[in-house]
Amino acid sequence: MSSRPRQIARLAPLLARLALVWRRRSGEIPDALKDAGRQGPRHIGLLMSLAIEGPATVSELAYRMDMTAAHASLVVGELARAGLVEREHDERDRRLIVVSLSESTKPAVAEMRRRSAAPLLAFLGELDEAEGDKFIDQLTRLVAHMKGDAT
Repeated sequence: MSSRPRQIARLAPLLARLALVWRRRSGEIPDALKDAGRQGPRHIGLLMSLAIEGPATVSELAYRMDMTAAHASLVVGELARAGLVEREHDERDRRLIVVSLSESTKPAVAEMRRRSAAPLLAFLGELDEAEGDKFIDQLTRLVAHMKGDAT
């Protein structure tokens, strides 16, 4: 008999708990960002994406965040009005708008990154280099399957 149903029964609630714990830990918003107004998980996720992966177009952010381009545009607009991100025309293609963190936002987002990285560093510290790479590769594959991007 296949052990897949048993594995799914263990994995599904584990992923749900992981998402909740991650959201709660990442949701600890530094005062500098709280002062900019109410920021939800999508706002914080987008700020973290810009900090980790760098400036991007709204379409790229939509893909990164697994949201529609319209929703990404709405979130970017809210963040821009709060002064947390900047929008500028791409130098190579003036039709494109590139979104980046505002200079005043970078320290607060760096603080969030440090705080959310602490348990990841502790976990990866328990693995050797090869095990850490394998875990990250497998998690990347899982995310691709969940998004429907797996090849």
